[in-house]
Amino acid sequence: MKAAFAPATTDIEETHAAGTGLMPRATVEALVGKRNLALSLFGEAHQALSCASQAIEKACRAGKELCADEDRYNHHQRDEKAQFLAVPELPNRDNYLGQARKIVDTDLWSAVIRLTDLERFMDRQAKDQLYQQLLTDPPEATVDNIYATLRQFIADADTIFKRGIANCFSKLDRRFRSHDGFKIGSRVILDRMFDEHGWWNYHRDMEATLLDIERTFFVIEGLAVPPSYGGIVGMLRHRRGWGHGPRQDIVENDFFKVCVYKNGNAHVWFKRDDLVEKVNKLLADYYGEVIPDGQTPEDDGGLFTPKTSLAKNYGFYPTPDGVADRVIDATALYRAKEDPPLTILEPSAGTGNLARPCAMIRAGNEHHRSESYTYRALVDCVEIQPALAEALRGERIYRHVYQCDFLALKPDPQRLYDRVVMNPPFDRERDIDHVVHALEFLKPDGFLIAIMSAGTEFRETRKAVAFRALMQKMRARFDDLPAGSFSAAGTNVNTLMLRVWKDGRHFY
Repeated sequence: MKAAFAPATTDIEETHAAGTGLMPRATVEALVGKRNLALSLFGEAHQALSCASQAIEKACRAGKELCADEDRYNHHQRDEKAQFLAVPELPNRDNYLGQARKIVDTDLWSAVIRLTDLERFMDRQAKDQLYQQLLTDPPEATVDNIYATLRQFIADADTIFKRGIANCFSKLDRRFRSHDGFKIGSRVILDRMFDEHGWWNYHRDMEATLLDIERTFFVIEGLAVPPSYGGIVGMLRHRRGWGHGPRQDIVENDFFKVCVYKNGNAHVWFKRDDLVEKVNKLLADYYGEVIPDGQTPEDDGGLFTPKTSLAKNYGFYPTPDGVADRVIDATALYRAKEDPPLTILEPSAGTGNLARPCAMIRAGNEHHRSESYTYRALVDCVEIQPALAEALRGERIYRHVYQCDFLALKPDPQRLYDRVVMNPPFDRERDIDHVVHALEFLKPDGFLIAIMSAGTEFRETRKAVAFRALMQKMRARFDDLPAGSFSAAGTNVNTLMLRVWKDGRHFY
C-alpha cells in the first residue's frame, strides 16, 4: 500500500482517470482545494491562538498591577483567579500544523475511498494495510498523489482481487496452500463462526471471511457489493440477533445457502455452479503455473524413484531474504570450540542466498554463542546452472562449488555433512526427490532443513504419502512459512520449512 501512495512521477492526464470510472479530475481538484483551505485556516487559527495567548498575558499583568498582594479581602477568590487567569499553553506551530495535516489528509483519503469504487476490489489485506498507513502516517493528499494512488490501484486491482479470493479460501481448506488443490467445491465450512452462546465468534472473525466470499461472487456477477450490514451477513445478524444460546439456522439468497449448526459451525453451500467455475479460474490465474505442482501419470513413482528430467527453468526461484533469515535462524550452526568446523551442503545453491550466510559466519567475524561455543563452518555448494556456479566460485567463501545435477551426484561416505540447508525445485514433487537424496549426504547425527511446497504435508500421491511416513518415523517437523513468502521471487506458491535430524532425535 505504501507503493500506491508514492508521489506521482509524471502528470496524469484527465482522460486516464475518466476512463477508469473512479473519480473525475474536477472532483479531485475540488476536494484538494477544500483540503488546502482547511490547512490555511488552521494556520490562521494558530496565529489567532498566539495573539490570544499574548492578550491574556497582557491582561494578567495589568490585573496584577491593581493588587499584587493577597489579603483577607481577596484571599477567597484565590483558586478562581488562578483558573481564570491561567494562560493556555500555546502548541508548537509545526506540531500543531502537522497534526492538522494528518487529520485533514486522513479525512480526504477516506472521502476518496468512499467516493470511488476502490473497496469493491480491495481484499481484507489491502484494507488492513491502508488502515494502518492512514492510522500512522497518511500521505500528503495532493492531486498528483491521489491520481498516483488511483492509477496504482487500477493497475493492481486484478491481482488484489484474486489475492483476496485466495487468502479467503486458503483459511478454510488446506488444499489451497499448494497448487494441486486450489479449487472450491460445492461448499465451504466456517469453523466456530458462532460461540457457545450463539453470538458471533469475534476471536475467529469468520464474519469477515463470509463478507469476502460474498464480495467475490457479487463482483464476478457484476453487481454492486452490499454493505456489511446487508447481504447474507445482514440476514444472519437479523436472524440470530444477540445470541440466545446455540441453535440451528438457515438463511439463503441467490448465491448461497448458509446452514448454521449448534456447534457454531456454518456450512456455506454455493448455488451457482457457473460462478464457482469462475472463482476457480481466478484462483488458478492467481497461483499461476510458474511452479506446477500438478502430477502427470508418469509421476506416480515411489519415494526412491526421482525424476530423471530437469525442472522447467531448473525450478529456480531464489530464496527471499526474509525466508533465508528464518531458515538460518532455525539451523543449529554453533559448534564447541574444541570441535572441527561444521561441514554444510547447499544442494541447490542458486545465487547463494542460503549458502552465503552459512559461509559468512566463518569468513566474517566469528560470533561467540558463549565462551564454550562458536560458529565455524565449511560450506560446499551444488548448482546446475553454469553461470550461477561460476558466480558462486567468484565469491571465494565456499570450500567447493560443484556444477552438476544434484540428483546425479553420489555421496562420498568419507565426506558426509553435518548440515544440509536447501531450497530445491518444487514442481512435480521434485522437492521430495531432492530431500530424500540429500539425506544420503548427512552424517548419522546430521541435520537437514529444507524449504518445500506446502502440499507436501497433505498430498495423497504415493510419493507424498511415503515421504510423510518416513518423516514421521524420523520425527521431522513441518512449519508453515508465511503466505506469499516467495512472491518477491515471482511465485505465490505456499511453502513450508522441514527440519529433521538423521538420528531421529526430538525437537524441543
